[in-house]
Amino acid sequence: MRRYKVPGLHCGGCAKTVTRALRQHMGEEVEMETDVAAREVRVADSADPQVVMFLLDGAGYPVDRVLE
Repeated sequence: MRRYKVPGLHCGGCAKTVTRALRQHMGEEVEMETDVAAREVRVADSADPQVVMFLLDGAGYPVDRVLE
């Protein structure tokens, strides 16, 4: 899974918002998880990183960096 560092990911509510934004546009079947403690969103490698970053930014959670 590709890891997206999201400094604004502070709580469970943030994680729900991020999950909802990604699933709305990428589908319920997309493999993803959030880790609030690490401030990371992990999404399947098959997802286009540019699309993931665009969706996270649009939800109000800009990505600081992407880790493979």
